Amino acid sequence: MEENTWGKKILIAEQKVSTIKVEKLRLRAYIGFNDWERKKMQDLVLSYSLKYNMFWAVEKDDVALSYNYKTLTKSIIKLIEHQKFDLIETVAELIYDRIKEHPYVFGVKVRVEKPFALRFTDNVMIEIDEADRYNEAIISLGSNINAEVNTKVALEKLKTLGSIAEQTEFISTKPLKYEDQADFINGAAKLYTKLNLEQLILSLKKIEIDLGRIKTTNKNAERTIDLDVTLYNNQIIDTDVHEFDFLKHFVKQLKPGLELG
Repeated sequence: MEENTWGKKILIAEQKVSTIKVEKLRLRAYIGFNDWERKKMQDLVLSYSLKYNMFWAVEKDDVALSYNYKTLTKSIIKLIEHQKFDLIETVAELIYDRIKEHPYVFGVKVRVEKPFALRFTDNVMIEIDEADRYNEAIISLGSNINAEVNTKVALEKLKTLGSIAEQTEFISTKPLKYEDQADFINGAAKLYTKLNLEQLILSLKKIEIDLGRIKTTNKNAERTIDLDVTLYNNQIIDTDVHEFDFLKHFVKQLKPGLELG
């Protein structure tokens, strides 16, 4: 996965969405479940596209802030070339998952063609369109001002962003880093949403403002509500999960078996 350099400043970045397309990448692999297909490589034709906010790449004219489609394509070649698969559906899913390893890309589309797979046809193809799928996010919630009311209201507002599939219990935790304040109530929810990561983060910040959160120079000060994307499609977004045991506990409860690294 590429180093994430976009997320730090998205709240003040303009939306300059661009689309990257790679078309007709021709590879060979063992594809199919018939005996002869397991012994003879066949052609596959791969096409894929993705969107990302290119604001910072253009602003800084910095390749490190752009999406490296060359690195992506090399990784897809290594993933597929000369490998063995029963189904082209599997190939398409592997490519889709590889592209989605970068949490800030969205609008992903993948097409895998198997030329002459049926008589009298040019090819058979499988297409994946992210628009047909939901993103999975783990959202952490915390409050130490009128906490029971604010966490309940925040959960209701989260439902406007998607569907809450599961939530943890809410527990009391001692304040960390800045101890001169009341204890917190913390919990987390698993949300299925059509929002991309930038849209989701901005929507959470709006909920915080609606519930009266006031940002100060002390980022660890008391708050009406704190909403953070801890995981997005199994990618760690909030690195506090490595530091705070209660966040690790929430992730293990909502995503059992997931390795946090």
